Amino acid sequence: MTDQDDTEYEETTEDIEESDTVEDEFDSDEDFEQGSSAIWSRFGEGDLPPLPKPAAVNRAATAGVEVGLPPEFATALAHAAVNPSELRSLLRRPTRVNIAGGVIEAIDLDLYVPGLVPLPTNNRTMEKRVYPAAGAQGHAGPLTGPRSEPGETTTLWIEGEDVSHVQDETERAREYILSNNNLRESIAARGIAMPVNVVFFEQRHRDGEPSMPLLGTADGSSRITNAQHVLTLTNSQTHYHYPTNRDDYRRFIGAISGADPDALRPAARKRLIRQRNALITPARVFLRFTPTREGYDYARAVNAFVGMLHVDPPRPWSQTGKLEAMAEAVLDVLRGAEVLDDSVHDYLAGLLTPEQAEAEGLPVERDEQAAFVLAALLREHHRDLVNRGIQDVTAKKSVSVGRRTDVIAELALRATRSIATTLDPTDPERKRAERMRAPYLRCVRLARYATAEWKITSRSPTELLEAALEELQDDSASTHSDPDLWVNRLELAAVAQYHLTAWGGLGREAMGNTEADKRGPQQILEAMLSDDQGLRLLAQAIIDGRAGTHPRRVTESGDFQRGVRDQYGRWEQDPAGKPMPIEDVWLRYEVYSAGAATLPRPVTPPNETPRMKATRLKSQIARYIEQINLDVDELANVEEVDGGPLLDKEGWAKPSEILGYLMSAHSQIGYWARVAERQMPRSNE
Repeated sequence: MTDQDDTEYEETTEDIEESDTVEDEFDSDEDFEQGSSAIWSRFGEGDLPPLPKPAAVNRAATAGVEVGLPPEFATALAHAAVNPSELRSLLRRPTRVNIAGGVIEAIDLDLYVPGLVPLPTNNRTMEKRVYPAAGAQGHAGPLTGPRSEPGETTTLWIEGEDVSHVQDETERAREYILSNNNLRESIAARGIAMPVNVVFFEQRHRDGEPSMPLLGTADGSSRITNAQHVLTLTNSQTHYHYPTNRDDYRRFIGAISGADPDALRPAARKRLIRQRNALITPARVFLRFTPTREGYDYARAVNAFVGMLHVDPPRPWSQTGKLEAMAEAVLDVLRGAEVLDDSVHDYLAGLLTPEQAEAEGLPVERDEQAAFVLAALLREHHRDLVNRGIQDVTAKKSVSVGRRTDVIAELALRATRSIATTLDPTDPERKRAERMRAPYLRCVRLARYATAEWKITSRSPTELLEAALEELQDDSASTHSDPDLWVNRLELAAVAQYHLTAWGGLGREAMGNTEADKRGPQQILEAMLSDDQGLRLLAQAIIDGRAGTHPRRVTESGDFQRGVRDQYGRWEQDPAGKPMPIEDVWLRYEVYSAGAATLPRPVTPPNETPRMKATRLKSQIARYIEQINLDVDELANVEEVDGGPLLDKEGWAKPSEILGYLMSAHSQIGYWARVAERQMPRSNE
């Protein structure tokens, strides 16, 4: 608590003592159980606030019920409050916070960290979740929620299969946060400085076990997870034991707040001081949500609020986490607008197992699952709703086409990413899943996906090919553009691109100032939809991909193209050879060449040794870097018409991807330099 907070507290106390109209706003010191003498704490050189007496906690809980909080909420908040008297006062004058779709009443106060839980559906961990749609054995899928009742409410709810499922998922989230967002030493040294945002939710269980009333951090889960690690708390304690055994909860807090560090040995004293710093957090508690716009409920509003903090700077999640959060918001909007029924919503969200999807008459093939998401969400008449969902969790006034398609594509790959996270990092299937993401997201930018009412029919690749070939013939004979003459080809493309991107048949466009082909994979895919060979290649990709083999080349008549590899590793046609694989370079430069781009040719000589190859590549990199420096110098000297450096006026918008490549290369080369230094013999001194 800052000095300013202390002053405000003293002034408020004095004002209340002089007033007869407000009764017992703040209690005297008799509300607290007395601890030891003054100790060092996160509050500076002053005392750590003493443990509140049970009577003060009970009065605060009663005050919560009197202002309309459910008894479970009021009780949990009263026990978490460091100063129950302050809580009673704040409950009578909450702050109104405008957020997406409504108004939240909130209060700001200090809370005990053991009285909180990280929200178990924290979006930061989304990229590591295993969804039921993946069909992975031994994984029950993520917890459902948070969700809420429509209209004015104080409560969210999250649901799991049983207690074991909840504990597994919360532990998975805990391990991910501790590994990827390590704040332990900072919190142990200085405590939690910035407030966390706290909501009340019920942790429900489908097996009939009683719900647990919990205070969860909608924003701040990383801080609370790390603080609880410093306190050596387990998820079982915070989620199930302490909410039902308040005596143990109070004993835990009292053992830390009431201990005397000066009476301990150095190691124990250091541990106690670390725990004191982690014991209390500033918090903003959301008390009640009131909708002001149709289609918004408490859960959607909270997700939008948290997304505004993390999808865009200053505290972003990973790229996958950001897109996943936007995808969740999109699904909420579509369900709120009654575009999706519950079964389709859960299917798109990856919450149905393959068996459940089949029972609902929905596709179960992985490639069709992904394509179904595209067909459902890329439709032009859904664009405004999709945009609204994305805008709910970002600070953007408008949504670009690229961002919209990236969000939908990320959702389409949810099941694939889920199964990949369960595999060994060296597993080829996991590597394909990781490699396909960038080109798949770009393929989804194919503009025609949004212009026709196509859908997934689960026809066999052969049946789909026949319909697509007939459609192509009809389209060629037509005198006007008809979107209906694309529905079969688009279905074929949407299913096939899954396998082509996974196996390298469609890759990302070339980067940098080179003569290589700059077309995105969506442009290559567009070209494939315009001739017989392209359609046959797409169908063959589905057949081979489902069989777990690299998609193979076929001719316009459907025969395999056979060949052998030359000494450089390139394929050359040979009727006696084996079917050749579909490769991005082959599609770009031979079958669907743009005409201007130059095919990159291997310069590796036959029988090149590893040392020769390393020397050649180092020399090549040095030349590239030298050329980059020359180009940057030249760019800096480009003059605008009226004089003065052009770039000093216009700058270079969004060079983040290029800078990322440069930083990665700098880091790797710097590491190799240190390795070389260690290998050099030391000179005699």
